[in-house]
Amino acid sequence: MVIMKKKLAKALEFTAVLAGLICGALVGRNIGVESILRGKEEPVTLAMTESGLPEDYIGMPAADDIPRIEDAAAWEDTWQTSYVTIEPEAIIGTGIGPRHPWVDPYIRRRRGGQKKRAEVTRTALDILDEYSEYFLLKLPDQSYILAQIPVDDAKKLKAGKEITLPIGRKTAVHRQVLANISDLCEEYNVNTEGVFYCINDKWNESHNFMVLLIRIGIMFLITIVMGTILIVIIDKIFKIDD
Repeated sequence: MVIMKKKLAKALEFTAVLAGLICGALVGRNIGVESILRGKEEPVTLAMTESGLPEDYIGMPAADDIPRIEDAAAWEDTWQTSYVTIEPEAIIGTGIGPRHPWVDPYIRRRRGGQKKRAEVTRTALDILDEYSEYFLLKLPDQSYILAQIPVDDAKKLKAGKEITLPIGRKTAVHRQVLANISDLCEEYNVNTEGVFYCINDKWNESHNFMVLLIRIGIMFLITIVMGTILIVIIDKIFKIDD
């Protein structure tokens, strides 16, 4: 009886560690590390965009004078050189995304050599946030467009919050992504001639390693803390003595 109790306790302890690992991975992936590190940033006005490079402004907070895309016609008329923003009515995830431009396209192996990362993947499997999901954004006129937006902003929209997205531009649609979401785009009559891109590549490229370390640290911390608490509870319930 005692042996069976110990075996059951060990099995539950293993389950506790596994549960802690899963929770750690979920929290580490979903916590807004980028927003915390960037803090409150000064909104960029239209006049400010007249000098400097696009990467200096894409992904920055939009001031009141940055043009808002409110309908399908305005989006169709938007040039790829124009700085715009959107105040979406709703958001729909596609679950598919291309690799971030700042992510190394190759994985270096311990024994030498390299392996090419996939160009496109299902973002549910993207634990390290190396890919940028395509979303469908509903404009005020109820039409939909494609967009790649910061993860934190996507979460706010999914929670029903009203937000103004960062400054972005119309960029070319990734054809491999489009091939995977064509049915969804057809269902919502999505304009697929361009994608609204408002992710700050410049900031992410320079802080990518730091963000990764913080996420991994959070994962391990939660795994250890939660696993330890659950193991202590299990040991007390089964009164296991070492």
